[in-house]
Amino acid sequence: MPMERTMPCYTCGTDEPHRQVKDDRERNVIRELKGLGPRAYVDEYWICVTTERDCRNIRTGHSWRPLHPPRKMPPETEPSEPS
Repeated sequence: MPMERTMPCYTCGTDEPHRQVKDDRERNVIRELKGLGPRAYVDEYWICVTTERDCRNIRTGHSWRPLHPPRKMPPETEPSEPS
């Protein structure tokens, strides 16, 4: 289970709970946004999980704005039913 901690969120403007990247889908999204290779280490990234708004801002433990402009983690999609 991904670790959570409270950190400043650039898009929320307050300290909010963030969680570590939890699966390969999220790792691949970050690699694509940063223009990194398919095996690049991205587990230092955190995602805002505030319950007050739908933020999902991506940040690192050291930089609260590593992507310019700030980017959201896309929501998980449900598998579609075969037709």
